[in-house]
Amino acid sequence: MIRVADLHFSYARQPVLRGIDLTVEEGEIISILGPNGCGKSTLLQLLRGVLVPSQGQVLWQGQDAFRLSRKAMAQLVAVVPQSTQTPFSYPVREMVAMGRFARKVGFFGQTAADRLAVEKALAVTDTIHLAERPGSDLSGGELQRVLLARALAQEAPVLLLDEATSHLDLDHRLEISELLLRLNREQGTTVVQVSHDLDQAAEISDRILLLAANGRSSALGTPVEVYTPDNLKQVFRVEVKVENNPYTGAPRTYPVKRRNFLSQKLPRIHLLCGGGSGGELLRKLHLAGYEVSVGPVNRGDSDQILACALGLETVTEEPFCPISPTAMQAAMKLCRQAELLIVSPTVWGPGNLACLDLVKDSLSHRIPVVLTDPNAERDFTGGKAWDIIQKLVGAGAQIAADAEAVLEILNGIARSKKHER
Repeated sequence: MIRVADLHFSYARQPVLRGIDLTVEEGEIISILGPNGCGKSTLLQLLRGVLVPSQGQVLWQGQDAFRLSRKAMAQLVAVVPQSTQTPFSYPVREMVAMGRFARKVGFFGQTAADRLAVEKALAVTDTIHLAERPGSDLSGGELQRVLLARALAQEAPVLLLDEATSHLDLDHRLEISELLLRLNREQGTTVVQVSHDLDQAAEISDRILLLAANGRSSALGTPVEVYTPDNLKQVFRVEVKVENNPYTGAPRTYPVKRRNFLSQKLPRIHLLCGGGSGGELLRKLHLAGYEVSVGPVNRGDSDQILACALGLETVTEEPFCPISPTAMQAAMKLCRQAELLIVSPTVWGPGNLACLDLVKDSLSHRIPVVLTDPNAERDFTGGKAWDIIQKLVGAGAQIAADAEAVLEILNGIARSKKHER
């Protein structure tokens, strides 16, 4: 029914989706899961032809999605958007009746079939009592159900939902899930939904597409096939335990606490960062309970602002100035007080190249060093920084792919200290 082949998409020069392959069969329920920013909503827009692929194809029965007219697409697919804002204060019944646009012939008023479809959609979404109220007076959850009713009134064979249950209470969330299953089983409606609710997706989906943060497909298959601790940790960066729901048999996920803060003495850390490269590390280390110092960083740098907001001891340099000997000495003192030096994925230039001397000094004093995602493309010193980094690795500096890998290294250090005691 829908064929997605080698799909790539970028906003300007920023890649969002990379090499997605997916076939949506008629009468299937597919859920698209993944972290924020991985391209889930963008994929839905590509499926309905709102966006044009940078590379690859989205085909509806052999036709490019973006080449179909708006009315032709509306006859194929109804959409429940992520947004819960309504630009005009139409009464709810009129909002739902707008879903009949694709079924109209000419400019005639509502037919008996239109009125019946609208009333049925209001009834099954528990919004019939809201029918005369203006959309601007509704709560987020009420408006979400009205938008679903509008999509149902469209009577399209395919339903696309972008986090359609995110604003709903537990009662209505369960009702909507049951409604989707009924539509699928009784009317053969094909459902493609974006969701952050892993348990709900597992309960109703035939297959699940798991997108990684880089916009690539990480896993595709049945909920049982996709919901493995390794798959979910790779995508969501959280340790999880997967068990079966005792009542339905569907897989359920439970986050596992990363570490016991109260029973472990955490090592003191110094972080070399700048230009926003340390933001994720700063937040994660602070939330994990580590004592962190930072610098040198220029005053006004986003990392400096964040470090100060978190109340971390920070060595600062004047804005737009190279690192001075005074700042270097202050930072070296903090490095030597630390039990671990972490270098963020920093862009290296003439102004901060001297900071790599801090890394050399730490290694010479047997202070472990972790380099986070070192990359020659971030070297703007004519290769000097990259040459130094390679020598640092040869001298014993560890490499971590990302912030989560840094936390794994820290977990290993904590475990080894616990065994030593």
